[in-house]
Amino acid sequence: MKKYIFSALAAFALCCTFEACSNKNDDPDISYSTTAAQGSAGTYTGTWIRISSEGTSEYSGTVTLAAASGDNATSITFSCPGADLNATSIANIWHSNYGFKFVNQTVSTANTLGVAFSGIIDEEGNLNTAFTVSQKVGRKNYEFKYEFKGKK
Repeated sequence: MKKYIFSALAAFALCCTFEACSNKNDDPDISYSTTAAQGSAGTYTGTWIRISSEGTSEYSGTVTLAAASGDNATSITFSCPGADLNATSIANIWHSNYGFKFVNQTVSTANTLGVAFSGIIDEEGNLNTAFTVSQKVGRKNYEFKYEFKGKK
């Protein structure tokens, strides 16, 4: 009985080894007709959600991407007039399957948002991004988490 169990386990392990080593990448290589900066450029209109210790608010707004210098750079403008958010920054952008991903991990004078951020644009033109910033409201500073979902 032990011999059969051992044989079954050995056969199972051998099958797993062949499966793990097999090349099942049947997806064809994707050929892009534009750079990521050019392909993602445009205005994405949607909803900003602002979360703080005071509660959650929803606003209409936009995120606008424009190709910047270099094939992998984009200028991003975050605009939420109802929450007094208007900031522009350069970010790295690249193709991600049939969509795009962008990121800026550097806080500098070229990044008027003042914080690191990232986001994703899917193949249907939906943009999602989120970040946390400190904003002055009246005489007091608040930490706000912003989340944006919009479509080109």
